[in-house]
Amino acid sequence: MNRLLKLFTFLLLLSVSSVGYAQSGDKLFMEGQKLQQTMTVPSQNAAIKKFQAAKIVYTTADKKKMCDNQIAICNKNIASLRKGSGRGSARTTTPAPTIAPKAFSLSQNKVEFVGDKPGAVNIKVEAETMDWNFTVPAGVEGMDNFIKVTRSSDAKSIDIAVDKNDKTLDREQVVNVDFGDKREVVTVRQFGKPVTLSTNANQLTFGLKGGNKTLEIYTNSDSIITSNNDLTWYIESKPDWIVTKVEVKKKKGFFGSAFSALKEAVSGSASAASEEDVKISNLKLTVSAIAKSSPAYNTGRKGEIVFASQDKRYRVEIIQEK
Repeated sequence: MNRLLKLFTFLLLLSVSSVGYAQSGDKLFMEGQKLQQTMTVPSQNAAIKKFQAAKIVYTTADKKKMCDNQIAICNKNIASLRKGSGRGSARTTTPAPTIAPKAFSLSQNKVEFVGDKPGAVNIKVEAETMDWNFTVPAGVEGMDNFIKVTRSSDAKSIDIAVDKNDKTLDREQVVNVDFGDKREVVTVRQFGKPVTLSTNANQLTFGLKGGNKTLEIYTNSDSIITSNNDLTWYIESKPDWIVTKVEVKKKKGFFGSAFSALKEAVSGSASAASEEDVKISNLKLTVSAIAKSSPAYNTGRKGEIVFASQDKRYRVEIIQEK
């Protein structure tokens, strides 16, 4: 028994540590992104150090590759800055350089789109000449490019368009607009599509002796919870007299969904299983018996399990009575 308890404690600490590392990696990565936006060699080098530190903390290949991508961008920025400054060349007496055009601005530097439909926005570019251009780096946090940018024929503006976001996760990307040695950055953020979360029953009833029942969890979330068997939801709170265990994940199918819908139609949530993007998983609930010496033996007891997925919460009431 002591060995099992030690093993359980070790696994629990390992899980908590993994979540902490992931959050620490994300913090380092975001700090690197902030430094990366300042186009100086020291700032780019500082950003590289942040991305390298995040890469060490991250445990997944995708996250590490994300850091490598940003480090590569920083190195390109450094090469461009050094080339532009003529670093390393002999100092000679030359005429004063031509002053770069002063007038350069954008009508906005931040754009946000909803996630469940496409969108577009026009941003005005104020410059003394038409000699400006734009670049679109890879998506933030290793995401693929999702924005489409076009320059107007009269060089007075740029159009930024996005397609519908098929994921529930937000995505972000930037557009760099350069004019001489000046740069304006447009941050483009698209929210994820709405998250759905429900179960095949919003209330379960048990007798005084307790027992076991299985609950189906429905969600379309794309957020992976590493501490919950890589599922897309987790239990935020529950009574201590209820023990839960995630069972083998189910593949969405007609027969499973139809059976649940017939069995729990009164709950009004079983229809969620029929959605195309919904993922279904099973959760086994074990409710402990109420001791005869307990005051709850005569009155019964109630509690609720709160399920969470991203910004969504869903509650299932558990009733134990005679």
